[in-house]
Amino acid sequence: MTCANPKCRHPTRRKLRPLVISLIPPSNESNTPTTSSKDNDATSTESVVSGGNRNSRHEQITRMFTTHPSLSTHFEPPVFSPGVPQRDLRNRLKLLEHANKAGLIPEIEWKAICRAVREQNLDDTLDPFRYLATSTKIEPSNEDVTNGTNNSTGMANKSGKKPKKKKQWLEYQTTSLVPISPHRQGAPEDSSLPYSMELWRKAKTLNRDRSVLACTLAHLMAMKTLVGERENANSLDGSDGDGGFDFILEDNVRAVVGIESDEKHSTEGSEQWTGWGCECANRIWDAIDASNDAQSQCHMRYYGWLGSLPNLNWMYKNHIPRSAFNSDDVKNRECAALFPFPTNEDFERDSIDYTSKLKRQEGGIQPEECLEEQSKTTEDPSSQMPQFTTPGGTAVWGTFAYTISSASYRSLINQLQNDVGSLVWKGKRMRAYLAKPIDKVLPRHIKSEFGPGAVHLSDRVAFVRCPMLGSKIHPQWEEGFCRSTEMQHHLSSGHEDINSDSSDCGSDVWDHVWLTSEEMQVVNQRRKSGKWVQKSDTSQVRNDEPEPSLNGRPGNRHSSRRPRSSVVSSTKMIPLVVIVAIVSLSFSLSVEQHLLSQLLPKRGMVADAFAFNKIARHKNKQPNSSILMSSSTLEDDRDVVDGRKRDKLGKVPIISRKIPIEIKVPPNLPKNEDIEKTGDSVEHDVKRLDVTVWEMDKPSDLIQEWWSIDDSERSARVGDPFGVVMWPGSILAAKELMKQHYSSPSKSALTNATVLVLGAGTGVEAQMAALCGAKKVVATDINPLTLKLLEYGAKNDDRISDLVEARYFDMFSSEPLPPCDILVAADVLYNPDLAKQLGRRLHEAIVRSFDEGSPPTKVIITDSQKFHGTNFLEELVEMQELNALFKEGSWEQLKWETQKLESVCGSGVLVDEDQVYDVDVRVICWGW
Repeated sequence: MTCANPKCRHPTRRKLRPLVISLIPPSNESNTPTTSSKDNDATSTESVVSGGNRNSRHEQITRMFTTHPSLSTHFEPPVFSPGVPQRDLRNRLKLLEHANKAGLIPEIEWKAICRAVREQNLDDTLDPFRYLATSTKIEPSNEDVTNGTNNSTGMANKSGKKPKKKKQWLEYQTTSLVPISPHRQGAPEDSSLPYSMELWRKAKTLNRDRSVLACTLAHLMAMKTLVGERENANSLDGSDGDGGFDFILEDNVRAVVGIESDEKHSTEGSEQWTGWGCECANRIWDAIDASNDAQSQCHMRYYGWLGSLPNLNWMYKNHIPRSAFNSDDVKNRECAALFPFPTNEDFERDSIDYTSKLKRQEGGIQPEECLEEQSKTTEDPSSQMPQFTTPGGTAVWGTFAYTISSASYRSLINQLQNDVGSLVWKGKRMRAYLAKPIDKVLPRHIKSEFGPGAVHLSDRVAFVRCPMLGSKIHPQWEEGFCRSTEMQHHLSSGHEDINSDSSDCGSDVWDHVWLTSEEMQVVNQRRKSGKWVQKSDTSQVRNDEPEPSLNGRPGNRHSSRRPRSSVVSSTKMIPLVVIVAIVSLSFSLSVEQHLLSQLLPKRGMVADAFAFNKIARHKNKQPNSSILMSSSTLEDDRDVVDGRKRDKLGKVPIISRKIPIEIKVPPNLPKNEDIEKTGDSVEHDVKRLDVTVWEMDKPSDLIQEWWSIDDSERSARVGDPFGVVMWPGSILAAKELMKQHYSSPSKSALTNATVLVLGAGTGVEAQMAALCGAKKVVATDINPLTLKLLEYGAKNDDRISDLVEARYFDMFSSEPLPPCDILVAADVLYNPDLAKQLGRRLHEAIVRSFDEGSPPTKVIITDSQKFHGTNFLEELVEMQELNALFKEGSWEQLKWETQKLESVCGSGVLVDEDQVYDVDVRVICWGW
């Protein structure tokens, strides 16, 4: 490779290979753990781009490395290492899976966990620790009981009051069934447990720190991929690791792509240089070369880092000039300074108390250790940005761009495998455990293991943190990160220290960094107002900012694309009298029923959704229409937003979705009179029916809550929640019903038929069956909230209001299948057990029709999700025998076919916004 930029300092170096940690939706989800040691393989760029959202983090990182001239010249396209959703850590099995991928769970323990999962019966509560340890209840001794009685009696004689019985807590003794490493550290009651059990006991008490532990596990998985299987690599010499990658990035970084403002074009050979700087790659190679020449062997190297404003001033003024490995080469400022990670001894050399100080908003100085107590006394600690006033504490923040040696990784894993306390810890007066962040765990271990000079940093970083990212781990630090980035750039450019209150020094750093258009809007707003705002707040800014252009004038010339145009109308002032009148009227209208419901928190809405299931399960699991709550508002009171109506079922907000179902009809077939009576628009050769269903508004909280709880809790707290939104398979099922309706020139195939819909969800296919002439439609589900949504949608359609019956039915029960002429099941194959049970019910319906001498039951089954590889046609013996019988009698066999649905608009499920996508759907259409 040869770079065409004449100012590139390393034009002939090979391309660098970044490994990026990012939360990418998995393509194949399974609840059963596997014993594979390579189940944390990274995801290629191609797979991410093919299904990515343009505004997602991993897609932005991909565009950064592949579209910018200098980055695409010096870097390979990024490969992604999976992140860890913090909600997964609430689930015991999910936590153990992620810990195993991170290399923490001993192999013998993981095999025992997998065995317990494989041998689990459907009726048993999953216990992954079944083969790891046994627990025995310890009965209180007679002596303890006697002493307790005597003491109580003595107190009664003195006070004259009746003594209170002392509560005897149950105690258990746990005995490990697997070998325990002799190197395990911690309290005796902890180190005697298998590692997996100790990790779960401590991690399940985490609250906000789940996100911190999730971040640590994600980094450990990325390090495992980075170093590969190489055992003999003890240093970082610039050659790529056995894993094929050069460094690790978080998906919250942006590359420094140009410091020079030269916009001239020059041509060298067949390539044209467009004036872009190559600073990112040059700074990385500068750091590698300086590390190779340093007297201290490097085991970790930072390519991006931050610090508090006082620490940055201290490092650039005192620590770097004094401790830089290449101090003689730095004087001309043409070379970056490489220096060791600051230690407490470095602070003491300048008579600095290395316990960092914080400045409260009301004034005064407070030690860093008191941060936790301060957060407890404030109403909203996450909204207050800590302001450091003196150097000390943690000198360097962040592990968003770095690389490590194989020896340091294996040393770190060895320590973590023998000490859970290195990941989560608890003080004597603390009620719950806290997780240790990776940016403290990693450098501290490497310094203690390989010496204080084993961690190298460059004063000129190659990557910076994205401005105002919107972090959920530490939102109160967002503005502080931006200010530190600006000051770091200012000081690394050779300027003197600056006032921490200055709003101008270093702000030009964003002109030299690759940014998206949304991020550039945030920067421009800060330059205008002097304040940092979140990305979501930039929508209120008028569209009078100059658009960034590829020639660099005006705006950020490294922006990835032009900003979206938006028109914001001027805000009209509302008189105070009108506001007072509206408020007074609102209070006069049933405060308890209306205003309080508006003020309920989101989790209250989730609890109300769970309440539907608790009510139904008290009546022998047979909910009916009298149990389900009726709508809280009238038809005329429903709000309409963007063409979608909003209402409530009890306290659960719901929203309508209109779905146009279109099919093409051969022109030689006569028109069917039944459809024309419905009043829907019909085009030549295209038949269309509009179906309106009702979904739960913003179901992400309910779905995430269901995923976050253990399997053992789900049956008691909530039924399957996935039917509260529409799925693509129901659209294809509706299309197939519509095709069969038009297939006959005289009589519809659905006329006077009884249609049974299993797992009907919101009822798209159920409503279509009724519209196409069915005599009766029995739509079943196990979630009472889903049934109510289905019933509500049918009742509000005058064309079919009396034809659809919402009925509770559990496919796993011993009850026979309701009688039917047509069986429909759309998108109910999303786990292996359910898929097989659907196959058994399908077999039951077909065989029953033959036994009764009736026409064979017609079948439509669709599956758009394909979460697993289960195929009940091949895995169920009864289905194999049925198909063999059909083949012998020259009958049509049951088989899967694939159809493509384009531009499906549906709920994002785990996000609040709708998603538009294409999807391949497999379908069985038999008996017609």
